[in-house]
Amino acid sequence: MHTLQKIGKFEAISIIIIITINQIILNLPNTIIMSTGSSAWINVIYISIIAIAFCLLICKLFKPFPTNDIIDISEYLGGKILKTIIGILFIVFFIFIAGILVRYLSNSLKLIYFERAPLVFLLLLFFAPIAVGVKLGIKSISQVNLIFMPIILFSVLIIIFSTVKDFIPQRIYPIMGFGINKTFLTGLNNIFAFSGFAYIYFLAPILKHPKEFKKIALVSIIISAIYIFLSVVCLLMIFPFIPFSEEMLSVYLLTRMIEFGRFFQRIDAIFIFIWILSTLSFLTITSGLVTLLFKKITHIKNHKEMIYSVLSLIFSIALIIKNIANIKLVQNTVFKFIIIIFIFIISPLILIFANLKLKRRKSIEN
Repeated sequence: MHTLQKIGKFEAISIIIIITINQIILNLPNTIIMSTGSSAWINVIYISIIAIAFCLLICKLFKPFPTNDIIDISEYLGGKILKTIIGILFIVFFIFIAGILVRYLSNSLKLIYFERAPLVFLLLLFFAPIAVGVKLGIKSISQVNLIFMPIILFSVLIIIFSTVKDFIPQRIYPIMGFGINKTFLTGLNNIFAFSGFAYIYFLAPILKHPKEFKKIALVSIIISAIYIFLSVVCLLMIFPFIPFSEEMLSVYLLTRMIEFGRFFQRIDAIFIFIWILSTLSFLTITSGLVTLLFKKITHIKNHKEMIYSVLSLIFSIALIIKNIANIKLVQNTVFKFIIIIFIFIISPLILIFANLKLKRRKSIEN
């Protein structure tokens, strides 16, 4: 029987941050700006404060279960039935988000560089390295991700600070954008930007030092919030938010504005290559997590062999989606609310009820 591989503090932080970076690359800032207008930067500060408070709550709820993840806690609360239901929901969620992401990036690559290439071929290019990565295990995945992370973070910072010269500060007016309602009430929906919480629920059992769980979670969310804020401010001050192209990555449009003299041309190709590495890292982490979930639910011995089935499902989801317009529709109507309900309501409720059950059991024993 294989023992579960453990990862360190920085490896764990990089896993959570890579989720946010991929969302930023794949038009998260655009989605926030479209829903709140010129008050998007205020909205990001608002949801970031809520996300940090939520993070502190989750850490407190996990404290009585220092080496358990949300699936283990579900089993403690409601037995194998609840464990299986929550496990399947998370598997569907992770496969769905992976399918959307790989389709989105493949579509963008086809549009930008490979107009004549079959989309199926572009999709398949992602899957071979993912299968190899998952076979190597979570420890190897996290170590490779830790190597990529500084490069990926630095690339985003280069884009942001290289375009400062083109900022038009007047674009943050009117301060309240579409109004207070859109900024603070319906704008609360943008908490979905912190979907990295879905991965935090599974960190505890794979940490070398479970006591660092709170520090890891907080640092990850704070860094994610900073990058979301910077990317939103950058896009808001450069482009009018209404004409954003639905077919083009908004952050990619920023790379076309970067100039490093006459010697460097088409600098955007370098960023695309870095983002492909980021996407591969994200997909490998997600696929590896899904195989671990299958193991928890089914108790199969060699769970890594499940990777071929997992990749087939991700590939099927990617093919089912017809175009970018469909992706945007799913993101803005269904997916956003699935994240909010499942990640920010159902999962915390499981933790709350599990804590109440534990306290009641302790009071009975005493």
